[in-house]
Amino acid sequence: MLPPTLFQYSNIDSTLKAIAPFVVPMAVHYNPITKEPYLQLPAPCANIIITPYREHQIKETVHVMTGILNDPRVYSWLQGPPFPFLPEHGESWVEMKIQENKAVLSALQKEFEANIEQDNAPCQDEKEIFDKCPFLCIREVGERDSCGAPVQDTLIGEIALIRYQFYELRRNSWELALVQAHHNQLPVGHDDLIWSLGYYLSPTHHGKGIMSRAVQTVLRDWALPRMNLKHLRGSWVVGNEGSRRVFERNNFEEVGSFKDWLPETPKKNLGKMSIVIMEWRGLESAASGVARAP
Repeated sequence: MLPPTLFQYSNIDSTLKAIAPFVVPMAVHYNPITKEPYLQLPAPCANIIITPYREHQIKETVHVMTGILNDPRVYSWLQGPPFPFLPEHGESWVEMKIQENKAVLSALQKEFEANIEQDNAPCQDEKEIFDKCPFLCIREVGERDSCGAPVQDTLIGEIALIRYQFYELRRNSWELALVQAHHNQLPVGHDDLIWSLGYYLSPTHHGKGIMSRAVQTVLRDWALPRMNLKHLRGSWVVGNEGSRRVFERNNFEEVGSFKDWLPETPKKNLGKMSIVIMEWRGLESAASGVARAP
């Protein structure tokens, strides 16, 4: 028997059924020139796309990442990345993500080619469910071709979905090890899987509603139809009001908090910091029949 966790699974099946008509079953776009799959944010952020990491742009990507992740307006609120964030950290991260997502991207490439063979008719076959979201890189499009396909863009942030780490259980405890082991053994698309959301955005693009719509787009266009996502949590560091608003605008509710959960980080000149855990309550639909943009 597994030890109980502080937060129990929330049954949002009824919510998912209610919004099912508003979920686009296959909203992955493909660049007709590069064949790269990407997600497209809605207006007024239609100049923003979310792509996989690109093997041919590792140096350019790392250069931008290093600048963003060494900015105090970003690193002060992040739990994971090393600080200072060096080019070798970025290269290792990007290369790891490229390898992790190769199988998913290969499957999407086959879907793309199959649709072309059918004269671009929507594929009626049941879509494969995946255990990853390969759409990580938030990019601002600077130029599109005559058909609207992106031909030039700039990295401005990152968004990620990973299996939940169960913050509510003591670090290095047997309870944590047991729950994580059970959770990590759940198969792809299992209804009991809990996912965790993380993100960062360049300070030059803060306050524009980009991250709120990026979260909405990843959930609506990928996580729901292609990961069978049912349970999702995230956390924000107390004091980071921008992150709090992103969660609230995407229908997350506070389910717990942990005082002084983050240890002191002298390199950042930061003391202990508290975190708040948020749980997703499902997409909210508007009268227009599409997922409501926060």
